[in-house]
Amino acid sequence: MGGWPAATTQTKLGLFARRPAVGAAVALMVGIGLHRMLPDRPDVWLALAVAGAIAAVGVWRWGGAANVLLAMSVALLGASVGQLERYHFPANDIVAYTTDASRLAEVELVIDQPPRVLTQDSPFGRPLPPRQVSGGVVKRIKTLGGWREASGNILLQVSPPKPALAYGQRVTVLGMLARPAPAMNPGQFDWQRYYREQRILVSIDAPHPENVQILASGGFAPINWLRERAREALAKGFTKQQSVDHALLRALLLGDSDPQLRDIQADFIRTGTSHHLSISGMHVAVLGGVIFLLCRLVRISPRKSAWAMMGFVVLYGLVALPAPPVVRSIILCLTFGIGIVFRRAVDGIQLLALTIFIMLVIHPLDLYNAGFQLSFGTVLGLMLYATRLTQFLDRQDVDERVLMLHGIAPSRAQSIKKWFRGWLVEGIATGFVAWAISAPLIVEHFDQLNPWSILAGMLLALPVFASMVGGLLKVVLTLIVPGLAPQWAWLAALPVESMRLGVGWLAKIPGSDVALPAVPVFMVGIYYGLLLLPLIPTARTRVKWIFRGGAATGCVTAVMLPLLIGFAPRQGGGELRVTLLSVGAGQCAVVHLPSGKTVLIDAGSSSPGDLERRCIEPFLRHEGSRSVDSIYISHANFDHFSAVAATASECGVREVIVTPQFSQHAAKNYPARLMLRKLAELECPVKQAVAGQIVQFDEGCTLEMLWPPADPMLDANNSCQVMRLTYKGRSILFTGDIQAPAEAALLADEGKLKSDILIAPHHGSAEETTARFLDAVAPTTIVASNDRTLSGKQREFDKLVADRPFMRTHQRGAITIHIRPDGAISITTFLR
Repeated sequence: MGGWPAATTQTKLGLFARRPAVGAAVALMVGIGLHRMLPDRPDVWLALAVAGAIAAVGVWRWGGAANVLLAMSVALLGASVGQLERYHFPANDIVAYTTDASRLAEVELVIDQPPRVLTQDSPFGRPLPPRQVSGGVVKRIKTLGGWREASGNILLQVSPPKPALAYGQRVTVLGMLARPAPAMNPGQFDWQRYYREQRILVSIDAPHPENVQILASGGFAPINWLRERAREALAKGFTKQQSVDHALLRALLLGDSDPQLRDIQADFIRTGTSHHLSISGMHVAVLGGVIFLLCRLVRISPRKSAWAMMGFVVLYGLVALPAPPVVRSIILCLTFGIGIVFRRAVDGIQLLALTIFIMLVIHPLDLYNAGFQLSFGTVLGLMLYATRLTQFLDRQDVDERVLMLHGIAPSRAQSIKKWFRGWLVEGIATGFVAWAISAPLIVEHFDQLNPWSILAGMLLALPVFASMVGGLLKVVLTLIVPGLAPQWAWLAALPVESMRLGVGWLAKIPGSDVALPAVPVFMVGIYYGLLLLPLIPTARTRVKWIFRGGAATGCVTAVMLPLLIGFAPRQGGGELRVTLLSVGAGQCAVVHLPSGKTVLIDAGSSSPGDLERRCIEPFLRHEGSRSVDSIYISHANFDHFSAVAATASECGVREVIVTPQFSQHAAKNYPARLMLRKLAELECPVKQAVAGQIVQFDEGCTLEMLWPPADPMLDANNSCQVMRLTYKGRSILFTGDIQAPAEAALLADEGKLKSDILIAPHHGSAEETTARFLDAVAPTTIVASNDRTLSGKQREFDKLVADRPFMRTHQRGAITIHIRPDGAISITTFLR
């Protein structure tokens, strides 16, 4: 794998002496990583950092001491900027006017992000209007005492969209002021944290375009004009039949999202190649490299080619959708180009470290961002290991060495063979290094591992490269010769279509996507420590091989992880776990049986959004599972079955169990009929269950059906499945949406209702029979699934259970009930 340089005097003096940018970046990251552990005094840490830097200058002749002082100063700088970014906002920030509940407000702001229109799929024929999303800088807010000066960034949402809304305008918005919602379930994306990292703590939602009044135009905005012109040029010439290819090309080249890409995005995620769909360093580097190469081919000097490349990279960054990866990539390419322009030796690691330092000073909290860690970590790994691994794998055979020693040139066939072998080995080495570096971070952040991502990345590399170059040429040629736009579109769509078909085929390979629970942080640290062992300089051959063996052990462990964990049969550890997910206005309980199987009791919500993708699938991934054995649907209300068909499609559901009344209610319920039709297309059997049936899940774990009888006259709510799940002498009662008639009928045999845990009826709503029903069940704890806004009946229920342990999902997030093999019960909540 190549030799490693021995330790030198500069090395002993520290990273600041040998590679100052690397030392500064490392120290800054340490400081940012420790900022939450230190007292919140950024002014003190900044003052100490300045003092340390001044002292370092004074003792510069003693290199070691100066380096230590500089490292401490930069670390304190990192702690200071980290605390300022996370905790410190102006006193008149708009967040001061918000509460836990949304409230009506009128805000004056300046739009500083180009408005985008987002559409969502229509679940079961219930169309959702498009949303217009933008961002702005708050200027004033209207209070009882009149308009007051305010500040801060704000997220703006308008539904239906206001077409006249544009970048740079000064507007007033009348809408609901709220804080972005946090993650409420394990594995769920945390929008509150995402926006907080961008210093956006508040959103305002205008329910009608007339609620947005334009006060002043932003005038001519060159950047916005460039973006619109580029997108118009890219779209021109594509037919309706090519809309998916156009959407895919727009996402690849400009970073725009489109609901048409939902299934394609899922295929990219399954194959571990989702980075191809988001603008990353690879996109910027490829397109910038193409420009540099074209300039060199027409005999433009390296310095002028570098200037052209830098100009293009900046222009591309302005036209593409603004995102942190774009900024990171632009800075890296600019530092590379500056090195060429000023004829300085380009040290890739120094440039990378300088980019990291600049990015973290501007946005310190990027250190915790998955994209930041993956992009910079992978690039650093490729710089350190890709060439050495390629050299190690691509060794010359005996014949080649003999020919070279005698000065005999290889034949054409031998040259082609050697080129192909070199290309293949380099691709394998690069793919393996990128996979080995990124795998633990992907498991940590996304609860998944993609064993075939190296193969998928290699196979998709050529069509992705061709698609990006083709998209760039499509924009340029359409602007030059607009009359030939259909022909340019046809040519640009060819590589895109091959990429789309290729990723669809790769996604069907068994085991392409393995769900894994997050690995403990200390194990991730040990893994990267093993990978760093070969970088330790040593002159002893045996020690070198020990270090290389350690790195190889870490890589082999990562490769074997899917076989050891991902493909192994799931074991429940003898514990029964029932998690009531926080799904808004709906209900979904995930039952993890002692044997390791998974059962859902309801899977629905009437809150907007794709419940299966935003909640159920991430939770299952977090738990290290992707399969669901069966789903019980309590009744034919949309908020209890909206995600059943999607879950059955994605998770291989073996059967769905409904009530005898479900088909009767579905006859008058289009979403229910559509769900049954989709289940039939998936060949997923739908079975019925009635009162008196007992399902044996595992040894000692049963589900007893208490309601409904086979009476066809019951309405939907009062024909809910009422079930008692029993394990090790403990029981959990599921009641669906039953109301007074069903509760009164069940009270006729109170002995069957006695349970340790009660899932509250009708999302925790009171009826005239509720008090008697609660006494009959006599639970030690009551839990309820509900939306953030409580109804009158729900508030009445809260009063009835005031003297009982009671939890609601909108306050606690996901609620998990544990029944251990010894019968002990414990309850944990996602939010404290």
